[in-house]
Amino acid sequence: MTTDASRVPYPAPSAVEHPELEAYRKEFPILQRKTYLNSCSLGALSQRGMARLAEFMERWNEWGAHAWYEIWLGELERARRQFAAIIGAEPHEVALAPNVSVALGAIASAFDYRQRNKVVLADMDFPTLAYQWLAKRRLGVECVFVESPDRIYTPPELFEEKVDERTLLVATSRVFYTSGYIQDVRAVADIAHKQGAYLLIDDYQGTGQIPIDVEAMDIDILVSGTLKWLMGGPGLAFVYIREGLLSQLEPTIAGWFGHREQFQFKTRELEFRSDAARIELGTPAVPSVYVANAGMEIVREIGVETICERTRYLTNDLIARAREHGWQVHAPREPERRSSIVMLEVEQPEQVVAELIQRNIIVDSRPGLVRISPYFYNTIEENAIVVAALEEILEERRRSGLG
Repeated sequence: MTTDASRVPYPAPSAVEHPELEAYRKEFPILQRKTYLNSCSLGALSQRGMARLAEFMERWNEWGAHAWYEIWLGELERARRQFAAIIGAEPHEVALAPNVSVALGAIASAFDYRQRNKVVLADMDFPTLAYQWLAKRRLGVECVFVESPDRIYTPPELFEEKVDERTLLVATSRVFYTSGYIQDVRAVADIAHKQGAYLLIDDYQGTGQIPIDVEAMDIDILVSGTLKWLMGGPGLAFVYIREGLLSQLEPTIAGWFGHREQFQFKTRELEFRSDAARIELGTPAVPSVYVANAGMEIVREIGVETICERTRYLTNDLIARAREHGWQVHAPREPERRSSIVMLEVEQPEQVVAELIQRNIIVDSRPGLVRISPYFYNTIEENAIVVAALEEILEERRRSGLG
């Protein structure tokens, strides 16, 4: 197998300690009580986020329904602007959704599958991405999967073998959730566009922790959300649609937030907005938007490149400690291809995670793997804590004959 280590999709930040970022630890109450190394599942809640949530409730009490016109619509627009700034887009290219599944549903409904009916995906993508098009097989949609040779890498040349003149869309992840591998998105974009296909990127595991420029990477559509590295919790996702593609996408599912004249309440006419919000559906979860704006504010305050340098420093340290113990690390060999997702191969990982929770250490598991994800607010000392706890748990299991 060949890897694409020579092609870096973005000028890769190096690993830098950035000890000044430890000052942010006081922003996150959970860090005062737990060793929290699970941001790839759920970002820590900040003091700022809690304050903004309280602000939402105060506005609700003060303004009632009038808060929509005076305040809340502006908060939605602020979320679009902040996300656009993080990914290198323009605000009018960004739409809101309650989650990625709903976002993908609206996008998938907007394509015409009569001339091109093939969608190419990767077998390591999060299942939500594939489900949208697997559900459309009865409409004649064919899903073809690029198979990873080692469950870590998916070299771009494997996409080239699958994409042809019948391909409508290549839909894949920038960061794989079970190996932390960062794909060469620009290489995949070139492969798709050479055959006249579109590129859709699921960036849920990348946005906020790995720098991205959607224009430089030639991405047509991108979906992401606030649950993880943007520290905004559940209830809000984003869709980026390249400006040149906006007028071509007319979804066949619709809601009043996507209407060009939303507050004219036209029952007999449906005319979509001219911007990306044309795919928006019903009333968004405004409390989630408040918390998400606080999280994105922190990300922008620090800068994604600085965050990436810090997390790479912590990730490299964690991997080195794991390998010193002889543990099998399921991750790319090249540091520039690693995100802040570290997978350790262990037997019965769910039980290991449960035992770590008893020690006030919060990580996660996937089949056959313990998943640990340090973020900028974590420390080298916390790496040492989780490694020492794992050593103790695994030694106890060896002694008891459990593996």
